[in-house]
Amino acid sequence: MAIDADTRIDRESLSHMTFSMNKNDRILALCGETKVDNKAQSWVTMIQVFEYYTNHHMKKAFESVFGCVTCLPGCFTMYRLFSDDGRPLLSCDDVYQRYATNNVRTLHDKNLYHLGEDRMLTTLLLTYFPDMKLSFVPEAFCYTIVPHTFSILLSQRRRWINSTFHNMLELVRVNTMCGCCCFSMKAIVILDLIATLILPASLLYVGYIVYITVFLKQPLSLLIIIMWGIVIGVQVVVFLLRSRWDYWWWFLVFVFAGVPVFYFILPLYSFWHMDDFSWGTTRQLSAAPTPAVNAATPGNKAVAHQPNQPNRVSGPVDVDRVSNDVVTSYDPAKYKNAEEAKQARAQRRAAC
Repeated sequence: MAIDADTRIDRESLSHMTFSMNKNDRILALCGETKVDNKAQSWVTMIQVFEYYTNHHMKKAFESVFGCVTCLPGCFTMYRLFSDDGRPLLSCDDVYQRYATNNVRTLHDKNLYHLGEDRMLTTLLLTYFPDMKLSFVPEAFCYTIVPHTFSILLSQRRRWINSTFHNMLELVRVNTMCGCCCFSMKAIVILDLIATLILPASLLYVGYIVYITVFLKQPLSLLIIIMWGIVIGVQVVVFLLRSRWDYWWWFLVFVFAGVPVFYFILPLYSFWHMDDFSWGTTRQLSAAPTPAVNAATPGNKAVAHQPNQPNRVSGPVDVDRVSNDVVTSYDPAKYKNAEEAKQARAQRRAAC
């Protein structure tokens, strides 16, 4: 079970998820609905409420019908480690070897492994286990803390949008998804990929249509009316089936305030910063002080730390640039000197 630190789980959710696992032994992994915990904290949190809802009850529910949920979120997902007959699933060596890739050099791979690790794991499961299902359980839900400022939202969605785009490129290469030709999950992924690319242009096009209709008094095309009717009609059907009348208010907030942000500003910002692989300020930890070394060992100077100095660096670390021979501190209770600590670390790295 994978749960984020800022996520609280409904008390019945684990029962629903384990029941679904026990009822169908072909389910490899499943997720529940993630709801916004701080809905009214700011206008930034308010525009995310309906977006979270529709991403689960439309996209994930649709993909779950075909057993191909393309993103199992790391904040709320249950995995099956082994099958009933002992076959390794999540613990499969093929999955581990691909998922534990350290030699990440290209822009494409860095977006896969550094920013969208939960999506990449989902892609690997779809690749190596075509006979298993990735499902969505709407009865199970959790509450998460979403970004409350626009700068933090920019940082989070930059990671999400860029990793989603690159993971969909990987999904296009997966030949094990159900369906054939245009009537397949691969076709849905391709359409989703194209829609992600043209989101800003699509919003401008919709604004242009509204302008020529309202101000220039030109009639709307029948095709456009049908398409918009389908999009809005699907929303209404979901509301009727799920009886979530409380989301009408959040739907209006999303339409008038969230659409320009999610369909124009965030995609443009993300694509412009596609070479930024930092996690930004979405997740921050309070650093504990590092205890000082009081005594120096023979032949080596003790490494003293300030009492209030954090034991973590303030920014992301590029592991490709970290030297294996640099040892800045060590535990004198375990090692005689820095050289012994360096050799012990080298042996652990070699074992890994």
